[in-house]
Order: sequence, then C-alpha cells, then structure tokens
Amino acid sequence: MDIAIGKHVDGWCTRCKLVLRHTIESMTGAKIKRTHCNTCGAQHAHRAGPPRARDEQKIYASKYAALLRGRTESASRPYSRSVRFMVGEVISHTTLGLGIVTAERERTKIDILFPDGQKVLLQGC
Repeated sequence: MDIAIGKHVDGWCTRCKLVLRHTIESMTGAKIKRTHCNTCGAQHAHRAGPPRARDEQKIYASKYAALLRGRTESASRPYSRSVRFMVGEVISHTTLGLGIVTAERERTKIDILFPDGQKVLLQGC
C-alpha cells in the first residue's frame, strides 16, 4: 500500500468512535503522525485501530459472568424503584439488561452489576 501525505487510510476516529477513512496530513519518515476524518473532519494523531478494553471493564465482565453462572432471565425480577431487592438477587432492567445486586449502600440505594459495569440504582422509594 502506498502511504503518503494526502492519501487515504483507515483509522480510529476519536470523535466518531469508529474505524473510518482518514486523509493523511503529516508523516515522520514512513510513520503516519496526523490524520483527519473524512466523515466528521476531526484532526487528530493517527490511531490504526480502536483502543483496548480497559482493565476495569475486563474485571467487571469476568465478575458478571461468574455471578450470573447458572442463573437465567426467567429467575429474575423486573426492576422498579418502588420494590426492594436483596443482595445476590438477579434483576431485569429494561435499558441496562440483566443485573445482579452486589451491595446495599443505604436503605434506598443498591449496587447492581450489569454487563457494561457497576451502577447505583434506587429501591423502595
């Protein structure tokens, strides 16, 4: 592939959060330094691919899988602010999906682990 200033290359757009077509703006030797996104026009340092998953996300994902192992959605209760939940209970949230209650912060707040991370939700209000 011919790499030169003004040529097109696929790269990670930090504004669009997608791998898209970019135009090369500057280079150091054979290395691409700066590009601009042909979709949104953002100028940024060249990134070949998306960022790696953070360690925190990996920890939540493995903890979530371990806590949910052997449990099904049919055993879950639908989430409602007016209902109280117990630690270890599986809930079904309309937006966030299936979650496990991991702690009770206060009488009206609970920590729930969802596939995309820990959330604090209200209960018994």
